[in-house]
Amino acid sequence: MTTKQTIDFYFDLTSPYSYVAAEQIEEIAAEGNRSVNYKPTLLGFVFKSTGNTAPMMNPAKGKYSAKDFARTARFHGLKINWPKKFPINATTGSRAILQVLNTQPEKAGALTRALYKAYFVDGQDITEDSTVQAVADSIGLDGAALIAGAQTDAVKEQMKNAVQESIDAGMFGAPYFVVDGEAFWGQDRMEQLRRWVVQGPF
Repeated sequence: MTTKQTIDFYFDLTSPYSYVAAEQIEEIAAEGNRSVNYKPTLLGFVFKSTGNTAPMMNPAKGKYSAKDFARTARFHGLKINWPKKFPINATTGSRAILQVLNTQPEKAGALTRALYKAYFVDGQDITEDSTVQAVADSIGLDGAALIAGAQTDAVKEQMKNAVQESIDAGMFGAPYFVVDGEAFWGQDRMEQLRRWVVQGPF
C-alpha cells in the first residue's frame, strides 16, 4: 500500500492567521491526496531564536494587522472575536495537541480547530487546563486523560523538541508549511501550496 505524502503544518495557537489556515489545510491536502502533519510550536521561542518579532510589537504594523486578521477571517467565511488577552502562552493547548498526536492522531485536526474556535471566536482562556479539557470533551475526547497525559515530563520534553524542530525547519512565523522539502510561509501563500500539491512543483 502506498503511503500518502504529507504536508507539515507548523502553527501556534495564538496566531490568527494559523486559525484561518487550520480551517483550510485539510481541504487542500485532500485535493492533492496528501495527509496533514499537525505540528504545534511556540512562536515566542521561535522569535527568540530567529530574531523575528510579532506584528503587534510594531505600532503601525500592529494597528494594520489587527484589522487584517479580522478581514481575512471574514473573507474566508470565518467568525472572529478579538480575544481580550492577546497574545497568550499557548503551551497548555499545544501540549494537549501533542498528546492527541501520541494517542489518537486522527483527532489532532479536530482538536486544533476546536481550540482555535475557543480562543478566537468564543473568547475562552485556553491557557487554563479546565478550558482545554472542556474543549477536548466537546469533540469526543477524554479531556481529563488528555490533560493528565499532556502534563507528563515526556510530553513536556516533546514540546521542547517540537519547538526546535520548527526552528530547524526554517520557521520564523506562523503558519508555516513544508511539502516535498519546499517551505511556504503565511496563510496568504496557501493558494500556492494548493497548486503545488495538486499540479506539482512550479
